[in-house]
Amino acid sequence: MRAGRTPPPKSLGIRHFLTGGTVLFLFTVLAGQAEIIAPESENPLLSGLRKIHAEVKEMGPYPGDEFIRREFFVGEDDDDTNKDTQVVVLLQPFESTEKMTIRVTEMAREPAGSRTSVAKSSKALVCLVGGGRVEIQSSDYDKPALERLVPDILTAVRNKKRLLKLVSRLVNSLHKSSA
Repeated sequence: MRAGRTPPPKSLGIRHFLTGGTVLFLFTVLAGQAEIIAPESENPLLSGLRKIHAEVKEMGPYPGDEFIRREFFVGEDDDDTNKDTQVVVLLQPFESTEKMTIRVTEMAREPAGSRTSVAKSSKALVCLVGGGRVEIQSSDYDKPALERLVPDILTAVRNKKRLLKLVSRLVNSLHKSSA
């Protein structure tokens, strides 16, 4: 053997095995925590809830109210009277954050020919929203049901906002033409 070279190890030995095991263990633990620490933008559910909050907050409160309460209808039809899911979003100041309560009521039609609907079931979701974070406090829904429902609620909110903007433009143009 020449000077300056060390002979290759004959076996990996217990020390190498433990070192490799420790590295794998730490990698597994840290990779698992990465999912917990990951920003909410990575989580479509929390991102959707944050968007619902922002869209409803932008609509603002009714005059005289210190909270924001808005009502939406979820469904395929353009006419809200034909939709079977009513959603109420309530935003209230809560300590240094805001409390967002989403109440979803499934409606059932009265006997044939009637345009009247009655509440069949009602479920709620309560979140704290602040500082770019959303924390679900309580939910009557399981995670898969929420993941299906949140995009539908966001679509309903955006559709209503679009409709309200159109109505506002129409009213403003009527006021300008009459003046």
